[in-house]
Amino acid sequence: MLSSEEVLFCHWNRHVSLPSDAWLEEELSKDSTLLQRAVVLDVARSGGEVLVLNPHPSPRWGLRWSRHAKPPAPPEAKADWATSTSDVDWSGLLRDAINDDSAGLLSEWYIIDEELDVTMYHLYPVEFSGVLPAWSSLDSEQRHALTHAWKVKVPCGDGYRLPLIDGGWPWSQVGTTHASGRQLNAEESAIMAHLVDGQPLTPVAQKAQQLMDAGVMLRPGFKYGCRWRAYDDEVDVAHAPWLVQTDDQRPVRWQEVCLAVRLAEGVNKIWVTEVEGHWLAIRRALPGRPAQPRHVHPAAGPTHQA
Repeated sequence: MLSSEEVLFCHWNRHVSLPSDAWLEEELSKDSTLLQRAVVLDVARSGGEVLVLNPHPSPRWGLRWSRHAKPPAPPEAKADWATSTSDVDWSGLLRDAINDDSAGLLSEWYIIDEELDVTMYHLYPVEFSGVLPAWSSLDSEQRHALTHAWKVKVPCGDGYRLPLIDGGWPWSQVGTTHASGRQLNAEESAIMAHLVDGQPLTPVAQKAQQLMDAGVMLRPGFKYGCRWRAYDDEVDVAHAPWLVQTDDQRPVRWQEVCLAVRLAEGVNKIWVTEVEGHWLAIRRALPGRPAQPRHVHPAAGPTHQA
């Protein structure tokens, strides 16, 4: 009645003898991933959680219950596993995360490395939202001043340098002030060219404009190994809740995802990547611990500070 990984779990944790001395080697000869699955199962249950495996060949590995609400209560998460060296199925992750989120479940992954050490992640879709005004929210006087500044731009780096407007700048989402001027990077320059001159947007600038239209401020994410760091308020008001990676720079293998998420959480940010036009957050988790809270919009509560 037990799966092979459950046999090992009972052997390790309940001192039940294996069917034979050669049983493990015989099972591994049939399925080389058995030991990895058994270790993941052991880790997943280590905090008193209940992980029930789905029958083969179910597309998802198992269902997990909290130690505080066991069956027949509804499960807390749908669980799956992968090796650290395997490629990430981003389309599948997005589909499962959306479905799990709509059902009120955590989308949970256990990643096991070559020394059989396990790292756990929670995934969920992200709808960006901020309080900053989009171009359409600026008044006609502000848009006219920005249009005039754009007309007298000069090349600078990968973008353009514009003069300040009455000693300041009316649209904080675009550019940074340096040496008594406003410096626009390549994406911001493409957005201004689109808004003022009707030029087509580059693919990356189109994604940036969509986030800006949602009230989000973007700043370069080079020092964090991503495309942007994203703010839901002014830079000097709020800590950046997110590090954002577009699909053209997205990791390929799980070990690269681990590096990106570890760096993001080391600076108190949520790592978000683009998948098929959607945004997917990945956060590290610990077995037996509650899921980390999602970012709270500043209009509803305080921003998490570094």
